[in-house]
Amino acid sequence: MTAGLLHVFVGVWIGRPLTMASLFALFDVAIFPLCVAVFRLNTQLPALRFARKPIIRELIYPLQLILSIFCGSMLLNLALLLSGYPIAPLHFLSWVLAALTGILAILPLLRECKTPVRDFNWREGILLALNTLLLVTGYFFLPTLWQGLNLLLVQTTVVLLSVFTLSGRCVGLLLLIQYLIVVLATQQREGIFYTLTPDLIPAIWQAQWYLVFSAILANCLYQYRRWIQHQQARAASTNALLSRLSQTGASVVFRLTMPEEELHWQGSTEALFPDEEHTLSTLTLLDAHCDTPFLPRFHAWYSHQHGNSFTQEVILQTLHGKQMRGMVMFQRISNTAHLMGGVSLFVTASAAGSPAAR
Repeated sequence: MTAGLLHVFVGVWIGRPLTMASLFALFDVAIFPLCVAVFRLNTQLPALRFARKPIIRELIYPLQLILSIFCGSMLLNLALLLSGYPIAPLHFLSWVLAALTGILAILPLLRECKTPVRDFNWREGILLALNTLLLVTGYFFLPTLWQGLNLLLVQTTVVLLSVFTLSGRCVGLLLLIQYLIVVLATQQREGIFYTLTPDLIPAIWQAQWYLVFSAILANCLYQYRRWIQHQQARAASTNALLSRLSQTGASVVFRLTMPEEELHWQGSTEALFPDEEHTLSTLTLLDAHCDTPFLPRFHAWYSHQHGNSFTQEVILQTLHGKQMRGMVMFQRISNTAHLMGGVSLFVTASAAGSPAAR
């Protein structure tokens, strides 16, 4: 609602009739539900094999956003034509490009809105301030080629390198700051793009194309960096879990996705749960195989962030009626809600020669 009212106010301020300004605002705001549908659709992407790579999954976002914005702009064109408003083909391109530029600039902020807010990091604050100072200086106070140095290359390099040290929210703030400075400077006939193309509309288009591709590159780099960090944290959690499980008997490790509580086994479960490798797929089913339920204590531990690991001794019950004394363990993975877990058997003197112990 606020975005729509602001859009109407700006439309009237630049000289559009109130009805036309309201029509533009209505369809621009209507694009946002389409983009929300894109976010919900992307939650299903990890299930697709081709979308498991971080950069490929990240490149799917702009394609889906382009489709959503294209549909919204087509509806806007149709409504304007029916109302007698003259439409040129370049108008359609301009609306699509402007909407895509703005949405990609705030994309990291939209994705990070559900993550916990961390304490203020002075290093990130200083880096954002330096980037802002560089952009303002380059666009308002220095020529495009200063002592033979192309400032656009400097800007791109600094922004992309900053992605490697900033959090997701700060990456979003950086892209938003860059968007505001580049667009405002170009509209004021200042900066790199207007100097290269001293005609306002083509200069704005060049600036918007740059913002689109720089946002895509920055988001790809950030997601790849997060993927690498996740892989390292997952490997560290797995090693810690295996180190503890090695002190017991037969064991198997799994990855637990939260909040779905789905189990993804990292090895065969035949020794612990014969004939159940493809059916034991959730934490509830694993808890049902234990005479001593562990789920109540596990949920309390998980929700209250009590320590990095959870351990409970249990009596495992197989479908064949066999009971075995064992242990369930869970290990947190840094910067993610998912967990690594494992199930192990205790080796006793009477069970040392059994197949499960071996």
